Amino acid sequence: MNSLGSIFKVTSFGESHSAMVGCVLEGVPAGLVLDIEKIQQAVDKRKTNQTNFSSTRNEEDVVEMVSGVFEQKTLGTPICILIKNKDARSQDYDSLKQVYRPSHADYTYEQKYGFRDHRGGGRSSFRITAPLVAAGEIAHQFIQHYFSIEVNAYVSQIGTVALPENETLHWSDIDKNEFRCPHAATALKMQALVEETRLAGDTLGGVISCQIKNMPVGIGEPIFGKLNAQLAQAMMSINTVKGFEYGDGFANAALKGSESNDLFEFVDGKMKTKSNHSGGIQGGISNGEDVFFRVAFKPISSIQQPQETLNQANEKQTVHINGRHDVCAVPRAVPVVIAYANMVLADLLLHSKIKKS
Repeated sequence: MNSLGSIFKVTSFGESHSAMVGCVLEGVPAGLVLDIEKIQQAVDKRKTNQTNFSSTRNEEDVVEMVSGVFEQKTLGTPICILIKNKDARSQDYDSLKQVYRPSHADYTYEQKYGFRDHRGGGRSSFRITAPLVAAGEIAHQFIQHYFSIEVNAYVSQIGTVALPENETLHWSDIDKNEFRCPHAATALKMQALVEETRLAGDTLGGVISCQIKNMPVGIGEPIFGKLNAQLAQAMMSINTVKGFEYGDGFANAALKGSESNDLFEFVDGKMKTKSNHSGGIQGGISNGEDVFFRVAFKPISSIQQPQETLNQANEKQTVHINGRHDVCAVPRAVPVVIAYANMVLADLLLHSKIKKS
């Protein structure tokens, strides 16, 4: 269960403190000219130690493609992507070898496998997303070669600070602040909350919103291959993600059918809907409207406060988690959400065999 997709398929490997993290990408057609610089830039956006609220782990995150690419062109064979771990500092976790950290995967991994890697988060670390972002950028370049589909994501909430509703947003504003929030006034409020939380030795979660524009009609498969289901599986596979909704999501539960139905109209020679409560997906298949979804991230579990827990002998113990951890990892997750969405789209586009829009 380390793979995503069935035609455009990515298989992840590595742990937080192993020699490297990586993935193998299959299904990329031969002859695709890759922009290597853009692949590295995408990975750089999720790097640590770029803000005062991210982990101070200082990894170069240099992307190496050791197979499947020659002279910047894909060969049609598996592409192996490697990113070396050079600043792991495993000794920071020696005191936690026999302790179950609250809300971490320590206990569940040990119960499942009978053994666990206590260094960092092991396999459950956010670290494993680094090479997957590279794979996602390859997916993006594949999609862009044939379609005009655009995937944009941004931070719409951190802790209790959320974007005001019905604000006009500009994608060019996303990277103008370190929170990747396209609304300057909200970003300032986020900054104040994050700094207050950092000084208290605590952490924060948040929400990333994603919009997919220029979607062709007909992407997604019935029942178990629904576009929304595939997006949900991918997003819920990101470590620390606790929720996924598309369109009006849970708000639909409070609406009447007359309020939530998207009525059809014919505009400029195309079938359109007057509203988009369904988030561009009906029956699990894209209807040509913008696809819109939100992903909720819990606060990072490693906090700088003493916590009561149990050890392997079932004895009570106070745990002090040292090391280098994010106060809020949500801004770093924006390129991950984009990458995972692009990988899902690439796979479903190959399934659908839809002609270039």
